[in-house]
Amino acid sequence: MSGCVLIFGGTGQLGSVVVEKYVEAKWTVISVDLRKSDKTPHGIEIKGDGSKEDAELVVQKVKELNVQLDVVVSVAGGFLMGNIKDSAIFAQVERMFAFNVKSSVAAGHVAAQCLKEGGLLVLTGAHSALSPTPGLIAYGISKVATHHLVHSLAAPDSGLPKGTTVTAMLPVMLDTVQNRTDMPNANFDDWTPLEDVAQVLLRWSNGDQRPESGSLMQLNTKNKQTEFVKL
Repeated sequence: MSGCVLIFGGTGQLGSVVVEKYVEAKWTVISVDLRKSDKTPHGIEIKGDGSKEDAELVVQKVKELNVQLDVVVSVAGGFLMGNIKDSAIFAQVERMFAFNVKSSVAAGHVAAQCLKEGGLLVLTGAHSALSPTPGLIAYGISKVATHHLVHSLAAPDSGLPKGTTVTAMLPVMLDTVQNRTDMPNANFDDWTPLEDVAQVLLRWSNGDQRPESGSLMQLNTKNKQTEFVKL
């Protein structure tokens, strides 16, 4: 199967791998990010603040391409550390809200406007946000909100096309260059390779083992073996 996928965060470390995976599978790929992707001819540049203007621009560009989307994936977002005593907490909350919550809302809005019936919307949550995050206050709040958004979008009258499947990936630890730099002594065999994430997204997009709508799917990797577990 091939179709049309729109990927928020398509030029990031994970997004680039996801874009490449769909391109290899002969999908039409639209990358949305702060800069255009060099892996697909269909790139949309946005401000990246999750604004109404960003979302409206993406909807406009998709309609100009005269396509309907089969899948919308958001791997956009950010990460910040900080506890409640930190004087930067207010700025951190605003930044994480923009990067993680508003970008997810933008992806959902685009899906509501451009996704086919029976399509797939995948957002990115976080395993850490399933429990208290005292040293990651702003990040934790933003990811809990994303989890709630998934549940709400999967409920009746959310505004999404009929039969849309909405789910979220909840990574424990992704195997990225930045994470290896920050944690050089960690056991990388228990980190999830970006290729594994991309492969599972493509599989779901093809209707293979697609999760139940509203589900949160945790990424578990042990000894280089990755599984997705419904929470």
